[in-house]
Amino acid sequence: MRIFLTLLLPALLSVAMAAPDPDPARFANEIKAFDAADAKSPPEKGGIVFTGSSSIRMLKLAKVFPDLRALNRGFGGSHISEVNHYLDRCVLRYEPATVVFYCGGNDLWDKKTPEQVEEDFTEFRTRLFAKVPEARLIVMAIRPSPARVSIREVEAAMNLRFKKAAEADKRITFVSGSWDRFLDAAGKPVPELFVKDGLHMSDAGYAIWKELLTPFFQQPAVSR
Repeated sequence: MRIFLTLLLPALLSVAMAAPDPDPARFANEIKAFDAADAKSPPEKGGIVFTGSSSIRMLKLAKVFPDLRALNRGFGGSHISEVNHYLDRCVLRYEPATVVFYCGGNDLWDKKTPEQVEEDFTEFRTRLFAKVPEARLIVMAIRPSPARVSIREVEAAMNLRFKKAAEADKRITFVSGSWDRFLDAAGKPVPELFVKDGLHMSDAGYAIWKELLTPFFQQPAVSR
């Protein structure tokens, strides 16, 4: 019995420490807007889809990538669990050749552990590749920000998990520059890359994303 309790205790502690998933119904209107846009102008399959949290939602594709035919299916403040909840409607139905993914930072800020976030990311990529096995998944590193300096170490730990997943699957590309390029020589977030809230990116921040991502979009399309 003592051995059993010794083995069971870490598992119980892990469950106890796990932060709850938010209610995805809070984004129901945003998803309905995606549905309405698709009904009005059905997107072609096999294209590029951006998905994730507010850094994706606030990305003005026509401004940052004027020559890119792509869909923005980000919804602000989301956790990966919520992206998974709406995955059929915000990603899978488009059968994308390329997915640009930025999410996980809100999860960590809301006290989820890297283990929880990795589990949700595993579900995301598993379902994506089950639907479109040849898809390319581009994962932007969680970005350091002035507003969330207190969780820098946890963000870095999560980025290592994203990097490991990419190393294990050639279909996944981890873009470390989304972390590295936002830090100065002293290892502090560069203020001008952020808007007033110290969390979201300024035009200069999105310019870095453009520089990082453009080479991937210039590669030949995935054969379908």
